[in-house]
Amino acid sequence: MSKRFALLLGALYLASCAVAPPPNPPLDRCLNLYRELDRTVAEQGTTPYSPRRITGFPYLRVDRFLAQFRNQALDPAEEKAWLARLAEQDRASRSIELSSLPTVATDRLSTRYAPDGPLSQALADCSQNLRDYDLSHPRRLALIRQRAVVPDDYLTLNQILGVYPLTALPVSQGVARWHGEAHRMFDTPLKALPVQGRLQRFQPPENTGREPIATPWAGDALGIPQLSARQIDDLYQRYAPVWEIDVTGAFDLPGAPRWQADGVPTVESRVPIVYRYLSYTQWQGHVLPQLNYLVWFAERPRTGPWDILGGPLDGLIWRVTLNTQGQPLLYDSIHACGCYHQLFPTLGLSLRPAALRLPEPPLLPQYAPPLRPGERLVIRLQSGTHYIQRVYAAPADGRAYAWRDYRELYAIPAARQPARSLFGPTGLVPGTERRERFLLWPMGIPSPGAMRERGHHATAFVGRRHFDDANLLELFFEPYTPQAKAAPPTRTTPYR
Repeated sequence: MSKRFALLLGALYLASCAVAPPPNPPLDRCLNLYRELDRTVAEQGTTPYSPRRITGFPYLRVDRFLAQFRNQALDPAEEKAWLARLAEQDRASRSIELSSLPTVATDRLSTRYAPDGPLSQALADCSQNLRDYDLSHPRRLALIRQRAVVPDDYLTLNQILGVYPLTALPVSQGVARWHGEAHRMFDTPLKALPVQGRLQRFQPPENTGREPIATPWAGDALGIPQLSARQIDDLYQRYAPVWEIDVTGAFDLPGAPRWQADGVPTVESRVPIVYRYLSYTQWQGHVLPQLNYLVWFAERPRTGPWDILGGPLDGLIWRVTLNTQGQPLLYDSIHACGCYHQLFPTLGLSLRPAALRLPEPPLLPQYAPPLRPGERLVIRLQSGTHYIQRVYAAPADGRAYAWRDYRELYAIPAARQPARSLFGPTGLVPGTERRERFLLWPMGIPSPGAMRERGHHATAFVGRRHFDDANLLELFFEPYTPQAKAAPPTRTTPYR
């Protein structure tokens, strides 16, 4: 055994000793349950790539939003709320894992660790017991802070091997060309936008018995809004967009992903589907909720042998960031590859001059239009590419789409096989690789153009940026005030 290898083993041993609590039968039983469950899931089940596990603390998981609190000075109430949120992330992931396991596996775990009740309750009890223990031990809290990290989604080795400082120059020029094309598209009058097939609209389903949303809403000790399931459902419904799509083929119809016999994903579009999930961000000392709406298409069809962007499956995420009064502050969107990030600010935001000096500046093609009573935002999509061509206000009409929870993507139908996750173990969707990866790999993004799981969306080819960065809003914007030097924005004036 080499001296270096021995030192490595010693370091790992010391790290494990620092993490493991002293002998305690109830806690030992909980840790054994987590270990056996993790092993079973690795062999037979599915686990989300995000949120990320915290090494040595199997009842906690972290995303980029919660990771920001690790470097903040938290009082005991805030620390308790933080751990509660980390534990909640783990419980949500454990629910997906348990649902993915065959019955014989869960029965075996239940017989051993939960003979008197459901396995989910045993996990909830263990989570509470471990959290109570860690809250009373400062050294373990310090370790949680140290390890509650979400790595960025860039491969530094690829950037080194690809001579990033040089290869980033033509890529930066390509990004600038795309921004120019987008601005020209948004400068085109709505009625003059080309239509290749037939415009079809898809509107949110009717919602009855809506619960009024109390604003400003109450927050926990960290300021994170505490919303009931009914309130969240009402917010989704209230700000859901109408999708207006130029349809030339089945690849332009939104639906539910499924696995084909050849292992390549496609979409069943007989029923239009919109998936949704909740996230959070920071703005001016407040935590704001974000409503995420995701549509899937069977493919972005290739236009010819030299098309490097087309391939199986395409997706688009539309996100609505709400202010403290429950009103939209910012709309933005990416494709499910993390590409084509576009921002549509409301009139309350002003672009920071420094944002235009970023290695890859943000793309803000237009302001979001204000909504009159009875109107919704309409998102106009191009055929094939599914690029956003315009965002405008109009009364809702069209075919009603159905809601689906994002969690359902971890168990989608498969031809002649049991249902399985849309996402692979690294957060990418297998079979959706694009040819552009052969050109853009020096930028450090794993498999550029491939569809990917939430929490895994790098949005800048030049520089490092993520769709779920907690400081993204403040990186780009500041509050608009009449005293600002810039002229007040109009309804349609795009940023330049």
